[in-house]
Amino acid sequence: MKQDIDRIVFHSVGDMSSGYYLSKSENILKNQIDNIQDINNALELYNIKLYFDNGVYLKKWSEQEFESFQESVKKFSKILGEYISKINNDNFQEHYNKLATCYVDSFWEVINNFKVFRAISGDRIKESLKQNPHDIRIILKHELLVKKYNTVLCEFLKEYEDSAEIILTIYEIKDDFNTKLYLPSSLSVKDKETIISTYINSDHCNYNYLPIIQNTRKHNNDFYISDPVKLAAKRKYQSETQKLFNSSSNHLSFGVAISFPRNKLENVTVKLEDRTIHYEYSIDFIKSNSSPYALYSNFRNLFEYLDIQHRINLISKESQLGIFERHMGVRSKNEYITGTSFTQSEMTSNIQIYSYSRVLNDLGYSIENIIKIVFSKIFPERYGLSSNVHFEIPTKASSALEKIRVIAPEFESILKQYKLFVENGEVDYELLRISSAPTPIKNIPSLNANKYIYANRNNPEVNKLMHLLCSDQTLLTYVDPFKDKKYKNFVELLANESEILFSNYEEHDLSSLNYLISNECIFIDENNYIKIKNLGRIFIIKDLFHNYTASFYRYTPELQAEAQKMHEESLLYFGSTLFSEPEQNYLNYYLNKSDFTNGLDIRNSYLHGTQANHSEVDTHENLYLIYLKLIVLVTMKIEDDLFLSEKNKTTQN
Repeated sequence: MKQDIDRIVFHSVGDMSSGYYLSKSENILKNQIDNIQDINNALELYNIKLYFDNGVYLKKWSEQEFESFQESVKKFSKILGEYISKINNDNFQEHYNKLATCYVDSFWEVINNFKVFRAISGDRIKESLKQNPHDIRIILKHELLVKKYNTVLCEFLKEYEDSAEIILTIYEIKDDFNTKLYLPSSLSVKDKETIISTYINSDHCNYNYLPIIQNTRKHNNDFYISDPVKLAAKRKYQSETQKLFNSSSNHLSFGVAISFPRNKLENVTVKLEDRTIHYEYSIDFIKSNSSPYALYSNFRNLFEYLDIQHRINLISKESQLGIFERHMGVRSKNEYITGTSFTQSEMTSNIQIYSYSRVLNDLGYSIENIIKIVFSKIFPERYGLSSNVHFEIPTKASSALEKIRVIAPEFESILKQYKLFVENGEVDYELLRISSAPTPIKNIPSLNANKYIYANRNNPEVNKLMHLLCSDQTLLTYVDPFKDKKYKNFVELLANESEILFSNYEEHDLSSLNYLISNECIFIDENNYIKIKNLGRIFIIKDLFHNYTASFYRYTPELQAEAQKMHEESLLYFGSTLFSEPEQNYLNYYLNKSDFTNGLDIRNSYLHGTQANHSEVDTHENLYLIYLKLIVLVTMKIEDDLFLSEKNKTTQN
């Protein structure tokens, strides 16, 4: 096989190299080609044809040039067909050995698409894979090849050291490129599990795959990993992780420190020292506002569990992931995506609730007691919640495990009580007791219709607008004379610079700018400067890009009107649940594994008795604090819903 040479390759419709390769193809397109003498020449014609088949061409071509090139490409089909059809069992290896490495994918593609496999034996494929085992991933892209060489591929996969990674790629791993792979039908469910089990115990096991094995789901009757194999993966991962930390003295670490100093002027200060974030909260402020409701409100006002729109501020956000966190590593397709920012946020919120509980104890309160007062007394008085709602709390002397066994069903009870209140205007406990099953988080309704707005990701226009305006990967940010300022996205550039010349952009950027102009986001003024045209629309797009959702009733009337307009244009859709979709995901990540394979599953583990041993006190204490945090979040979301309902009633009257 030859090393890559300067050949024309089709990668994808949106690939940035298309212009370069199409320019190179002009010489071939202008010359008369009567026959092909080399496999690489044949595959080069095939790749040029793919550009035209997919409607990719250079805008600089005149109509006459384009029609002429199309005629040339039409002739390629016959020439290609004649050449490819001559590949057979005897000359297959000869052709393969002459391949440029950039054409290996194309070679197997034409073997599949032109049905050349009919003339090639299974033994020949077996020998080829023996010499070039990494081709298996390319072959598995083609369903006809997999069907033709079913037995050969099955036997190969049973012995190939990377087969486990291939299987996990098909069933579990998130694939940003949406590459579909096919497995031979003769590879049984038991074969797949054996391959996975062997991989776990092998020297070439990539430990990044072990958590995915541990959390695999059953895929109908096609793929299943037994509990003993999952446990083996878990133990191997724990062992490898411990080795990594023991052997590395230079691993990156960060920490969080929280204190409650006296005689502090500011209520809150935050500073970073030696990769540790230090939060300081004025104990004098807390003591001077020590009513149960004020102490409860500190979760929002001091600890910022909710943001300005009363969205849960702790969720994992894709916009907070770094470029390497987004694209590097191995992730399950059913995983709750987390990164450094989320890890730090969770560490902070967990330490906040732990340290604050100690502060409250010194003031004669507990978090549980405050929640009980706020939910069962203050909410009915202030917002008209049913006066018979209740929240039971564990005794102070109870162990952490005993406390969880009390608080877990109370968590479910709060959700059910509020659901009944929204649906019926009251809480009927006989009705509540009819169903003992947990209430899905997504099924808790809101008192407010169209409470949340979401970007309609099924509309390609929305995705394009978000990318051009908000992504840190857009090229529109990189323009003279502002290149050195390194703005994160185009919106940031627009917000900070008033003299962005349209004429300073390169030709390849103009189509993106014209798209934003046609969608009334920007305009070009009389001095050739780019200006924002619809600030409300850009604000909403930016808000949804960074936060996924927005609270409709916490927008200004002007933004609400713009959101309604965007809804009519199918750019947005509304939701009417207590929790927004990202909030539902965050809660489900903690409570169960119904949505996310890496979920902590604390609801089900305590419900079904699969929690940690009684002796693991620290584990139960940590999980109890997490349960308290979730209950605080639920209570604050209920208050937000009740407040908006009362506000909307006043507005309507």
